[in-house]
Amino acid sequence: MKFPNLSIDELIKFHLVFDTLDIEKSYDDIFEAIENEILAKYQEFRFGFDSDTKKALMKFAKNDRKKYSINRYLPHYKATRIVNELLESGFLELELSREQKPTPKHKHEKLPKRLRRYVIHDKVNFSSHFTRFWFRFIEPNLALLELGKSDILLDIIKDDFDNYLSLGFEMLSQEVLAKKFNLNLEDVYSFWTKELEMDILTKFDDKFIVGEVKYKGRKVCKSVLNLINARCEKLGIEPDIITIFSRSGYSKELRNVKDKNLLLFGLDDFKILVE
Repeated sequence: MKFPNLSIDELIKFHLVFDTLDIEKSYDDIFEAIENEILAKYQEFRFGFDSDTKKALMKFAKNDRKKYSINRYLPHYKATRIVNELLESGFLELELSREQKPTPKHKHEKLPKRLRRYVIHDKVNFSSHFTRFWFRFIEPNLALLELGKSDILLDIIKDDFDNYLSLGFEMLSQEVLAKKFNLNLEDVYSFWTKELEMDILTKFDDKFIVGEVKYKGRKVCKSVLNLINARCEKLGIEPDIITIFSRSGYSKELRNVKDKNLLLFGLDDFKILVE
């Protein structure tokens, strides 16, 4: 794909839709590219899954991606089979939870029933951004394309596009952090429990790095830093480095925070991924 005149912001958008597609034409506008290369050619991208598998993929493309979340929409045995097949084929990838299951503090302690039944939820990722885009926007709305109403679908995509991009931006932020600190990408991950989520958590050389990622059209305020500190306190973590990634910059108050352990990343930092 050709990107002669695109800003890093636009490059990110194109990558998070067209990562696995080989497109010859050059575009300056992401929605024009989506209209011409996906909506107009949708019949070229049909996936040969059965209806239940498509339903599962559409749910994963839209929800929190927890492995067992589709049990609410499909019988347990069927959901398990579908997820296992998608993982084995490489269409989906497993993102393991780093949460520790509650355990007794001493040999004779009996945990409360709610803790004995506590389930740790792994998540799934699509193996490509394009397939996630497809099952979030295209597959649920094929009827619109078949009726020639691609303009309506394009409006649907535009209305939800930033929400869609936020996960991919988080994944790219983890790549940036790994490169900046010369870490293996698999050592930089998100952390979640039933109660909270941390976009970035890594430990190396006995140091904790934590972080938050914001793909918003407005500047990030100091309240995000306060939120990170509150989550760390709840997790019992004393971070050595706090990172924040923002698409749209930072408030003056946050930029003026005097803390050498606070690192603020902007779009220019993502250029390291294309150098």
